[in-house]
Amino acid sequence: MKKLPLVSVILPVYNVELYLAECLDSVLKQNYPYFELIAVNDGSTDQSLDILLAYRDKFEGKLVIIEQTNKGLSAARNTGLENAKGEFIYFLDSDDWILPNTLDKCINELVKTNADLVIFNAKAFCDDMPEEMIENFDYSRNLPADHYTDGHQLFVDSRNSGFYIVQSCCYMYRFKHHSGLRFIDGILHEDNYFTTMLFLTSSNIRVLQDRFFQRRIRKNSITTSSLSMRHASGYYKSVVFLADELSKKAIHSADITQFLHYMIQVGFEIERELSNGSVSFNRKFELIKKFKSVVDYKITLRILLPSVYYKLLKLFKKI
Repeated sequence: MKKLPLVSVILPVYNVELYLAECLDSVLKQNYPYFELIAVNDGSTDQSLDILLAYRDKFEGKLVIIEQTNKGLSAARNTGLENAKGEFIYFLDSDDWILPNTLDKCINELVKTNADLVIFNAKAFCDDMPEEMIENFDYSRNLPADHYTDGHQLFVDSRNSGFYIVQSCCYMYRFKHHSGLRFIDGILHEDNYFTTMLFLTSSNIRVLQDRFFQRRIRKNSITTSSLSMRHASGYYKSVVFLADELSKKAIHSADITQFLHYMIQVGFEIERELSNGSVSFNRKFELIKKFKSVVDYKITLRILLPSVYYKLLKLFKKI
């Protein structure tokens, strides 16, 4: 009988003492037994490390605990990738959890079809947050196909579906096909780069409708924290890295350019909000110069003269 493949579940851990046990229990309950859980304690100052140590025996040798000084989510995931021994990779956030059949069903699909990527959905739930917040976190893919042989088409369909899900806990992939792919260190919104590169460089992708990933929406998380320049910078750096890597791989399309434009726009709108709409001309010019290989006249106008841009936009909509 052929041995079933090992899955490396990569779990960054930082100050999640209130939620970590529930996350770890969900991994213990998996009905697929061939996994390693790589928990990267990213300099936690609460009881998170103690909880990991208390669970070590329960995992019967499947739990690998790595300690490092606080470097952020991207660096913790990258540390996990550097230490992964599995044929397949799954990322899990330590304040969330997964359904018991997550690993089993994903592995079954990957092995049965020889796919290099399987994507699935998530269900968001609120923790001490208003229930209406759920409306902003829809993790249901509305894709026209359940099998893609072209990662670019998956990217296009995902963008055209109305909500491009870049959440890295919503897929599992074959490690050897993407062994050099890493997260951008030190930024927010790191999934924009990683997931987009993963999609665009995959050639056999399966789509599952299961909502395996259970996403906690809570106060003081990265997702719900107040806007800052780190948010804008995360979008800008994702544009720079994506443009550079895609250029090296000679991957180009109008749809990709539109996505890069979208991230520049989001970053700029964050800057506008933080400055109460008064971003200096020098800063605007700096952004245009920074992205000169990517921006077109529309983005240039939107950044330099946003009021004029929106007036023209309203005018053309009436025509």
